[in-house]
Amino acid sequence: MAEWVAVCRLDEIKEGRGVSREAAGLRLAIFREAGGGVVALSGRCPHANGPLGLGWIEEGEVVCPLHRWRFRLSDGRCTTVRGNSVHRFRAEVRGEEVWVQV
Repeated sequence: MAEWVAVCRLDEIKEGRGVSREAAGLRLAIFREAGGGVVALSGRCPHANGPLGLGWIEEGEVVCPLHRWRFRLSDGRCTTVRGNSVHRFRAEVRGEEVWVQV
């Protein structure tokens, strides 16, 4: 059964950037959108296990720092190579903390 877990403080994430965190044995990539919203994705790129949490946001997509594969923030689908994606977790800001449902 999924549960909500606090993964970091909002001020740990720069706008347009991500951080890597672990929760419930999963590697997560947490991104801060313009305006303070957050998005949580699986933390590993399916191409070469690149660390998505070290990536950045461009035009509504996360860019993997390893080989520049791109994933839509809205649903985790890869726009670089069709048929690839990363899981998108429910995430929200509560006070000054980022919570993710894992």
